Amino acid sequence: MRSVITAVAAALMLVTAPVPASAAPEMGWSPCPRPQAAKYHAECASLVTRGVTLALLRIPATEASQGPVFADSQETDGYGGSQIDFFLQHGDHYLARLPQTHRTHDIVLVDPRGLGASTPVRCPLSAHDPAVPEFPATPTDTEQITRHGASVYLRCAAATGPLIAHSGLAEQADDLEAVRMALGAPRLDFLGQATGAELGVVYAARHPAHTGRMALDTAVDPFLPAAQRVLDTARAEEAAFNRFAAWCDQTPEQCPVAGQDMGAVLDELGIRGVPGLTGDEVRIAVGQFLLGYPFAWPGLAQALHDGNASDFAPYVALTYTEPDYTASRAQTCTDHPSDPGRLAALARQVRAAAPHTGGVSLQWDALQSCTGWPFGPALADRLPGHVFPASPVLVTATADDPINPSAWAADLGARIAGSHVVIAPVDGHGALDNAPCAAGAIDTYLADGTLPSTEDCH
Repeated sequence: MRSVITAVAAALMLVTAPVPASAAPEMGWSPCPRPQAAKYHAECASLVTRGVTLALLRIPATEASQGPVFADSQETDGYGGSQIDFFLQHGDHYLARLPQTHRTHDIVLVDPRGLGASTPVRCPLSAHDPAVPEFPATPTDTEQITRHGASVYLRCAAATGPLIAHSGLAEQADDLEAVRMALGAPRLDFLGQATGAELGVVYAARHPAHTGRMALDTAVDPFLPAAQRVLDTARAEEAAFNRFAAWCDQTPEQCPVAGQDMGAVLDELGIRGVPGLTGDEVRIAVGQFLLGYPFAWPGLAQALHDGNASDFAPYVALTYTEPDYTASRAQTCTDHPSDPGRLAALARQVRAAAPHTGGVSLQWDALQSCTGWPFGPALADRLPGHVFPASPVLVTATADDPINPSAWAADLGARIAGSHVVIAPVDGHGALDNAPCAAGAIDTYLADGTLPSTEDCH
């Protein structure tokens, strides 16, 4: 084990040279060459700042623009990724929830450094290897996980150079500040979802004087240590599976396994797997199905009934989409390091917290695959305990989010001065997508600065 860590440390010294600051950035917009962009009249640009090139997309306001609203939405694999690709795939759905904002503001998306069309993090070796245990049961398992993680890091570092150590949310927040300045916007008006909301928190912590109207939906809480996050997520996902089981019994016409012990069905698949997929890959797919409430739940019921790889494989592939799946480790492993010495004990806690879903969440998968990467101070240790932005921050969540517990939204509300928390009493991942009242509150706040009148959304 020591030789692995020594090799990683030596590589780290070669790639952590500070990225030089650039001169005042300049940028210009032109029609996007992608065919999907034409229906949105979208424009593209690039910005060189601090040693990287950022790719941007702008959807012009349909009326006189009052300025830009920056957006960083959740990717379907849960790890972030190309914001431009995400919008061009789901733009109609996205804009339908923001009619006022679309009418009054340009919507600007930025591919994060390391991902999408921005300067990429290159990783020749995938962070996901089905032959590597997802959870360590023995010291040998921990060593195998650590060696694989270290190998991924070394290969990424050799192919990428200094960017590998400068792709965390702090650097991404500073990139947003550079884009804001380049566009001449007096403040950063921003909509973030999931990891994008976590980015918004970090921006508000680093650039409070320039924080404008900010809406943070289904936020990942950057103030919590990684161990707490994986435990919270394990419990939330197990609770979501139990709600799915109750739904199944209540709607047998949509659920071919109604009346069966749903936990036992998943336990069997989680132990033996299905042809071509490990048990833990089945469980990661179940987590993706649960994210898709309500439209994906009948599909999960059918998948559990059939027990075929063809039902689960698309959701497994969705999770491990390359290149962004592995490249995103440059951010997650920098911000939320994983200590090999604590992995086994934490794995036992996570498994106990989620006896059926097994704790195989996107949060756990990130922590596990970061084992073997260099680790220093976590993001939580580099942020002030409380944030004092110049403008109010609207924090939204669903009460029963399957992976991002609403307690995270409440914690952010306590830490961000002047924040306004709306927790919608519904199921599903994200209030923007699952609670029309919350979506309306987000749209109104971004469009004209009016906050909802009450903290509850009914």
